[in-house]
Amino acid sequence: MTAALHLILSCRHRHARGGRSGWQDNGCVTWQEYDLAMMAIERRDPVAAREHLERAGEDGRALLALGQLADDAGKPVFYERAAELGNGEAAYNLGAWHARHHDYPAALRWYERAAELGDKSARRMIGIMYATGQGVAVDNNVAEAHWRAAAATGDTRAFHDLGTMFAYHKVDLAEAAYWYAEAAREGFEPANRELALLAPRLSEDTTRTRTMRGVLLAFFFGKPAAGARLLAVSAAENDPVAQRSYAFLLQEGTGVEKDREQAAALFRAAAEAGDAWAAFNMASVLGDHPDAVRWLRAAAENGIGAAYPALGDRLSALDQDEEALSWYVRAAEEGHQGAMRAAADWYRDGYGGPVNLVQALRWYLKLLDLGSGDGIHQAHSIVSRMTVDEIHEAGRLSGRYTEAEAFTQRMAQ
Repeated sequence: MTAALHLILSCRHRHARGGRSGWQDNGCVTWQEYDLAMMAIERRDPVAAREHLERAGEDGRALLALGQLADDAGKPVFYERAAELGNGEAAYNLGAWHARHHDYPAALRWYERAAELGDKSARRMIGIMYATGQGVAVDNNVAEAHWRAAAATGDTRAFHDLGTMFAYHKVDLAEAAYWYAEAAREGFEPANRELALLAPRLSEDTTRTRTMRGVLLAFFFGKPAAGARLLAVSAAENDPVAQRSYAFLLQEGTGVEKDREQAAALFRAAAEAGDAWAAFNMASVLGDHPDAVRWLRAAAENGIGAAYPALGDRLSALDQDEEALSWYVRAAEEGHQGAMRAAADWYRDGYGGPVNLVQALRWYLKLLDLGSGDGIHQAHSIVSRMTVDEIHEAGRLSGRYTEAEAFTQRMAQ
């Protein structure tokens, strides 16, 4: 064992058992110091956690955690060491630390480094600094570019920031309404207040402005009939958002007489124009028709999370199991409970690829994050076929260290 690995060995007496995953007389359970620290944090023992983290050495995750545990003055040294090892969250935290201490040029540098390292929140903060002139000259174009990049990752606050940019700075009220509406749909309450203030200002008689007035009336202000009238006009002018929104009203018969045939035609037109939500809705309209897969894939590839598990289900029905599994995993990574269970079961049974008990246990354990114990029985059924290190790896991947250790302790008895 090299010192760089910083592994803890916890060796216990075991009965020898045969097979690839059986217990061996000379086997040792390996937990890294970082793992032991996470377990100490779970049992609310910060002293033990700090001791394990300090023994972890040049481990970016451990240094990040030490920074989080340190007092304010001690945070930067740990964050900087972690960032130098490629930890994006540490770089972000260092940017935030410098911003709190009013060193805005340093804050911007570290936010930019965090973005380079893949931290999703950093893009939004860079946008804020360019929009407000903190550490750099005001540049709304650069701010917009960073906020759009953040919005593309699903950052709801970036939706709101873009709304504010277009409502009050680069004035484009229809664009402002679009972004505030996106934020409001995601449950960001301040966006609803901004929409109420913005609505009376949407007076320009253009297709885009008319569309957004229709969207607000139909979906936010409880006036679907008035909204439908405006959306019908813009839909006839080939605005994809209007087509998709009016199609939804037609499909449901909300504010307008139900007409599913016209709804399907409008969903298709918007989807063919590149509207990802329209593509998802078009797939729903098509049901079991083979063409639905094309539209689900278009929606999924453009980031519509609801399409991930639906595409997995459809591909599974077509016996395209390898791709189906990839979409179940994508949905599981987004927190979809059904997809977590599907991914776990498929890895356990070898659908869509070889049996992978580490990944199966990972997703069974991850279900606990959603308050679901549905996977525990299945987890019990597979751990006897796994090595201790495999169980530990599943614990690392799921962030469920304590549960993984409980399985190994139970097996050792």
